[in-house]
Amino acid sequence: MTNADSRPTLLIMRSRQKVALLCSLICIVCSGFLLLLAFGRSVQEVIAAETESLVMETHLTVILPDHSDMFFRSVASGGRSEATLQHVALEFLSYNSDSEVGLLLRQARWMQTDGVLIYLPEQNSFSHEINELEASGIPVITLIHDTPLSDRRAHLGFDDEGIARELVRMIGVQAEQDTQRWALLIGANNEGEQTWVAIRIAAVVRSMLSSHGGVELLPERAIDYGYFSGEQAAVQLLREHPDLGGIIVAVPQTLGGVVQALIDQNRLGSVGVVGIDFGAGVEDALRRGLLYGTISRHPEQVGIQGIRTLIQAVRGEPIAEYHDLAYSAVEPTRGSSWQD
Repeated sequence: MTNADSRPTLLIMRSRQKVALLCSLICIVCSGFLLLLAFGRSVQEVIAAETESLVMETHLTVILPDHSDMFFRSVASGGRSEATLQHVALEFLSYNSDSEVGLLLRQARWMQTDGVLIYLPEQNSFSHEINELEASGIPVITLIHDTPLSDRRAHLGFDDEGIARELVRMIGVQAEQDTQRWALLIGANNEGEQTWVAIRIAAVVRSMLSSHGGVELLPERAIDYGYFSGEQAAVQLLREHPDLGGIIVAVPQTLGGVVQALIDQNRLGSVGVVGIDFGAGVEDALRRGLLYGTISRHPEQVGIQGIRTLIQAVRGEPIAEYHDLAYSAVEPTRGSSWQD
């Protein structure tokens, strides 16, 4: 083969070598890009996993009274849903008597929990235990009942005087025509004495009804919280005052017992009733128009807001010291709003 004949062949071979080299370079660049992309994704997954692990390592303690009550079961349910949404772990501790609260607060500190949400007895003296938790870097949020002289981080509560005004408003229109004798049930502490909240509610109710010609208010009666206390109080009232026109049940978690007593005495509908919270027979009585109304305190939202606020405190986010919890009046004329 002559030089003239071999020159095109060499050119073709060199062109092929250049193409092969270019293809190799392209493959190397693509492979490097894919490796870089895979590395970045792996780093992102590791960071996400570590972040999730840190979040899941947040353990919160919720201290509530006995969970047999419908209100507190709903509070716990709302708290669990918010904890699941925010990927934190919850542990519930419950007490049956006020004397157990201090022990549970100390137990929460020994457990090295990250934060505490607690429903305190209304009249309590647990500032020392709460201060110890806060001194250990464990934020404490009080729910509904407060200890304002303690170092607790924040408080979530209801406007009790606003609730009292709503109770009076719900009976006002109904009692305009004829003068009726109404009873007022308020909360009592373990010694049977009126609680601070009960005293405030009674003052508002009595003040508002003092200028109301349609209602004669009997002396207020202090009772324990709960279904059976409401049932017993209603039976006793009906025996003492056969002409009773109505009952203001200003004691949370008690209305169901009052309703049952009126059913047993065949007086539901003829005796007007307003109250706080729900319970056995309350929703059905509202649907049938046999109650003037009740105050819904939206317990699941109470649990959600409590856990949300506690998580913010644990994460060091700024929070307000006082938070108002929402409530609403539920009346037969408003349809089925109690289901909202």
